[in-house]
Amino acid sequence: MTVSGDLATIDLPDLLQNIEVHSRTGTLSLTGEAGAARIHFRDGHIAAMAGGGRSSLGERLRVAGYVTARRLDNAQRKARGSKRSVVELLIASRAVTAEDVTQAAADFLAEDVVNLIASAQGAFEFVEGEMQDESFDADELGLSLELPVAPQILEATRRADHWVEIRKFMPSDAMHFHARDGATVPEGAEDADLAEGLLGVLDGSRSVGEVAELFPDRRFHCYKLLAEFVRDRVARPTGVEDLLAIAESIEKREPERARELVRRGLDREAHHVELLTAEARLSERLGDTAGAASARKLVAHIHLDAGRTAEALEQLELAKRLAPSDPTIVERCLSVALLQGRRQDALQEGLLLVELYRAPGLHARAKDVLERLQRVDPDSLELELELAQSRVDCGETAMAVKQLLRRGKALVAAENYLGARVLFEAALDIEPGHREATLSVEMIDKEVYAQRREKKRRLVRLLITAASLAVAGLLLLTEFSARLAYVEIRSVVGRERMIEQQHYSEAISLWQEFARQHAFSLTAQLDVPRLVAELEQRRFEVEQAGNLHGTDERFR
Repeated sequence: MTVSGDLATIDLPDLLQNIEVHSRTGTLSLTGEAGAARIHFRDGHIAAMAGGGRSSLGERLRVAGYVTARRLDNAQRKARGSKRSVVELLIASRAVTAEDVTQAAADFLAEDVVNLIASAQGAFEFVEGEMQDESFDADELGLSLELPVAPQILEATRRADHWVEIRKFMPSDAMHFHARDGATVPEGAEDADLAEGLLGVLDGSRSVGEVAELFPDRRFHCYKLLAEFVRDRVARPTGVEDLLAIAESIEKREPERARELVRRGLDREAHHVELLTAEARLSERLGDTAGAASARKLVAHIHLDAGRTAEALEQLELAKRLAPSDPTIVERCLSVALLQGRRQDALQEGLLLVELYRAPGLHARAKDVLERLQRVDPDSLELELELAQSRVDCGETAMAVKQLLRRGKALVAAENYLGARVLFEAALDIEPGHREATLSVEMIDKEVYAQRREKKRRLVRLLITAASLAVAGLLLLTEFSARLAYVEIRSVVGRERMIEQQHYSEAISLWQEFARQHAFSLTAQLDVPRLVAELEQRRFEVEQAGNLHGTDERFR
């Protein structure tokens, strides 16, 4: 017989009591806070439990202090080659008595069942018949435990009210707590021994769930006491800095545990640089290079956002050493190199990134990177060829050929015929028989472009020479005309005795008119200014002499 449903529509205590009243044998599956769990009933009594994060009976006996770790290890080793169970071997070696094992197992089972009932939710299913599930602990089943249902229901009902209060102070089992300095067991504590033991393990290195697991037969009381400690300020929450300090103190001897503590801190502050650095260091020590590289990348990202470029680059180099084939790391290195203006490093990182993108067929990304690099070094033939290849990989064959021809023509114009030939040949590799590319290669090989350029140069030189001669002839003609006019004006000045008769102003006017008419001649530029200056000086002297003569006449 199979019965299933949802706990929202049926009262769980009624279901359990029905199983007990009818002395049914079968397995009940429930959903609780710790996940899915199963309870096995035998003749209406609780016989075993599986799931819910339960550890083996032998391990719980060790945690509870019934057996030592060495005794348990010996029993587990012998059990591998024997038909006897671990608990049977422990009893046989007199590490623990059968009575103690039975009592402890009953306490463990009752504790877990009560907690499961108190927190059960969601779907349930009861399958009648002998248990076929191998996930149940064989040691626990072998003890033939028979827990009555009614007391467990009563205790679960009582605890359900307490859990509301407990969760006010401890919302999650993942929280960590520290016993405050000098903390002692409060007076009137319900279980002084448990309280003393609880204070002894509250060093911040264990979560609430892990602390409770240290007391498997008193887990609920452990939760209740811990909530009271928090309420009464006997214990305080462990901060991320505390977790980091604890992790650093144990990382050499317990790197796995240290990394777990670091990750719990990162669950609270995902961008804590020191925690991320510790995560990277511990992951690398444990051989998890991917995890270490991921942490380094995130640290680099944080440094970049804060403007700490040098620190970011250092972290990226460490990440690249750990994961050299990770394109996201190389992409970030390329971005930093471009940001800092390190052209050669940017080209190196970019070409490496192109290889990484091409390997899995990410040709569009490879093309984008090459286009970025071409803006950094537009004259690189290597980049031009790589970009053409990426365009072909992306199905842009026509564009690849067009760009190669365009760049080849530019190189021909710059007289870089060797580079142009390389590009034209690359175009032919992409599109064999391309008419323009074939013709261009032939013209380069026959030096047609070079001959054309030489003819053009000769023509330019000839034109320059002719122009120079024409200009020179024009200047000579201008100067000859000016000299004739110069001689004519000197004749006029001499014939009319302008100097002797002190007609300086008239002479100056003649020469100034000459300078205007023959402004581009050397005569007008060199001789005339000198003659005009002499005439003006004579005119000034005559005027001065006249002024002095007038003054003398007045005094007489």
